[in-house]
Amino acid sequence: MKRIAPSWSRRARARPRPRQGGFTLLEVMVAVLLITVGIFGFAKMQALAISSTQTALSRSIVAMQANSLAAAMHGNREFWGDGGLVPATFSTNGATVTDGTGVLTTAGPNNCYSATKPTAPACTLQQMAEREVRLWATNLNALLPGATSVVNCTRSSDTPVSCVLTIQWNDRYVNSTKTAAAAGAGTSGARSYTLYIEP
Repeated sequence: MKRIAPSWSRRARARPRPRQGGFTLLEVMVAVLLITVGIFGFAKMQALAISSTQTALSRSIVAMQANSLAAAMHGNREFWGDGGLVPATFSTNGATVTDGTGVLTTAGPNNCYSATKPTAPACTLQQMAEREVRLWATNLNALLPGATSVVNCTRSSDTPVSCVLTIQWNDRYVNSTKTAAAAGAGTSGARSYTLYIEP
């Protein structure tokens, strides 16, 4: 007589073995590749962010320096508001002031202030203007080495004196593409800032 195995034992024999869990070498390599690409992308974003911050800092410094000269002109209105005294144009290159008329290049006293009440002004209006422009050029050069500036003033007898200040400097920034970096282009650029002043 033939013996028949119970159905539960046949099912047990037909059941496949469970596969072993885990990662294959290919999956690990793909994960490492994705992480590497992400890290390089993050590093590039950081470099561009730092470059943008540096550019914004330079522009802020230039704007503050331009307003500083405008404030000095407003403080010495008797000189800067007089069309007969103001030079038509003057420029700065580093800490050097150039003025064709010599109004702002004639060195006066180093200090126009006194600890006690003086009997007479320590400096003339012209000497104060010269000293303020010289100090301004020195400060601009300390904050942005190599920056240059040009001030052009209108001296019409029937209209108030008005001046246009233009500051130029070079910005350095990070290239955003591999092609630009290989060509050496885009690592620096000439920038300018213009301010209209009515002393």
